[in-house]
Order: sequence, then C-alpha cells, then structure tokens
Amino acid sequence: MEKFRTFLYGMGTAVFAWLALIVTDAVDEYMLNESCLLGSGVFFGLPIVMLIVYIKHNLRVRPGAGRLARWFAGYYIAFLPIWYFVYLSVNNNRFFIEQHKRASFLDLNGIEYIMYGYSTLAAFSALCLLFHVIWLIVRAGAKGDE
Repeated sequence: MEKFRTFLYGMGTAVFAWLALIVTDAVDEYMLNESCLLGSGVFFGLPIVMLIVYIKHNLRVRPGAGRLARWFAGYYIAFLPIWYFVYLSVNNNRFFIEQHKRASFLDLNGIEYIMYGYSTLAAFSALCLLFHVIWLIVRAGAKGDE
C-alpha cells in the first residue's frame, strides 16, 4: 500500500502544479485583466517552491531510489496528459478559461500553458537531479573524511 501511496503523492503533486497555474491564469484573465501577471510568477516560482519542499522532505525522510522512482512516475504520468489536454484546449480555443485577445498584430496569449509545462516538468526534474548529485558528492565527501 505504501508503494501505491507514494505513486499517488506524485500524481497529486502534478495536479496541484497545474491547478496553481490555472487558478492564477483565471485571476489574471478575469480579475486583473492581464495576460499573465500572476501566471508568470507561478511559471518561475513554483518549480523553486516545489524543489524546496522536495529537498526538505528528502532530507527528513531519506527515501530510497525505488520510492523516488515511484513518486516521479506518478508525477510524470499525471502531468503529461494534463499538459497535452491543456495544450490542445488552448490551441483550439476550447479551454474553459477564455484567453482574451489583447494584441492586434501578434497575440500569444495562452502560450504560458505550453511554457509552464517546460518549467514545471523539465526545470523541476533537472533541479531535483542536481540536488541528488550534490547530495551524493556531499555524502561521499563526509564518508571520506571519517
């Protein structure tokens, strides 16, 4: 049961990440009348916040490689289909948050959803990998000093 719970936590994190952007984009579009003011903050900030929570959790719990693999599998399995659905919906003007036209010549509104996927999937994964490499080097150095 613990293995499945770890997988579900990864899926929940992916859903939470997408909800964060969708809610901030809705606030941008309907309340602030901007194309992506809060959304850009989430675009840059959420992978960093997720990394901080990830590092704190890893240092406290010290999960093994199998547990980490299950969490990331759940994260990717939930994140990628949501990304694809959002991409298709925005591209075909069928997304439930209307992307208001704000430019007369070139309107790229809605592209934040495509870019958001890159930041939250690729940047977060790369930062997690970097954390684990640094952690292995630090642990190896600490064992070598003994």
